[in-house]
Amino acid sequence: MGNTKVWKSVVMALALLFVFTTVGWAEVGVSKKEIKIGGIVDLSGPIAFMGKGVSDGAKLYFKYINDKGGIYGRKITYILEDDGYQSPRSVQACKKLVTKDKVFCIFMVLGSAQCNAMYPFLESRGIPLLLPGTQNRDMGVPPRKYLFLADPHYTTQGKLAVEYIVEDMGIKDPKIACIYQDDTPGHDWRRGVRIGCKHYGLKPLELPYKRGSVDFSSQVAKCKDAGITHILMWTLVREPAIIMKEAQRLQYKATYTTSTASMVKKVIDLGGDAIDYTNGFYCTGMVYDAYTETTPRIIEFKENMAKYKMCDIDNFYNLYGYQAAVTLVEGLKRAGKKLTREGLIKALETFRNFDNGILSPITWGPNRRAGGSAVRMYKVKNGRWTPIGDWRFSKIKEE
Repeated sequence: MGNTKVWKSVVMALALLFVFTTVGWAEVGVSKKEIKIGGIVDLSGPIAFMGKGVSDGAKLYFKYINDKGGIYGRKITYILEDDGYQSPRSVQACKKLVTKDKVFCIFMVLGSAQCNAMYPFLESRGIPLLLPGTQNRDMGVPPRKYLFLADPHYTTQGKLAVEYIVEDMGIKDPKIACIYQDDTPGHDWRRGVRIGCKHYGLKPLELPYKRGSVDFSSQVAKCKDAGITHILMWTLVREPAIIMKEAQRLQYKATYTTSTASMVKKVIDLGGDAIDYTNGFYCTGMVYDAYTETTPRIIEFKENMAKYKMCDIDNFYNLYGYQAAVTLVEGLKRAGKKLTREGLIKALETFRNFDNGILSPITWGPNRRAGGSAVRMYKVKNGRWTPIGDWRFSKIKEE
């Protein structure tokens, strides 16, 4: 009888050991064969072309990884929700993905307002919000434990735009104006321009404009009257063309630099011959050029487009979504076979100048969540954005 009790105790102990070693570490959204990833983008609203573009790019890479066997045998299931580019819908979609779909993490949300709206809910449950599609500084500064920004934010971009003019172009005493949208991303850019100008003893002329503006005659006239040589703009798609056409009308020439927000072919098409009238049209880029460059990742991207008949080389957002998925998968691999949310966070904190073959190098750490710290300058040549030089890291300490 005594031996029977001992045997039962041994069996119970072994059973408990089995449970804790094979199931106890398992995380929500992770099974032996699957990792569930939640995505929230605009698929029906004003930036639906971006939402479809980035999500298709991510789908392409996930399909490629799944066909290769997944991550430690687990296939990625990408569950996508449409928020119509509205923060309340973003929060609803987030709660649905977490409570109903039981996703492991939230990935590639478009818009800083959407991210900020859903973050408290995610933080309260220890769920990572990874690689949001935004370059707003407040996504990564100050750092928040569960939010990882990969892109170089606009303050970094504005600062590096000034550095490029002085250090690389050799203009020691440029007269700089900063034209910026009077909101968070525009203020981030202005902040970077201020930091750069302060470092070199320059005083920028600051000229804000309201979102949706189509008349820039006042800003351009002030630049001409002040003898501005270099105009650094935080703009979107139509504004650069309007500004440069107005300068052409006034027979005023300057050199222009925009942020990544304007680095799309449409900007060049709208600018037309007004671009030729300038002393140069530049942009702070954050990706390798898919047309002319042959990094292994760019080659892989093109091969997968052909193989799976998905995405388009002319769609920047496909490339952007693809590279974000590359970085996510790298983090999941580094987190190891026993995948947990906390384990993923620790893994992402090991990234040191990680080059995913498309985006500028990423560095994260225990006290760092703004991963991008470099840009690559582009210039309009022969009707295309063309890279000039390699990644440029700032020499100026951020304030």
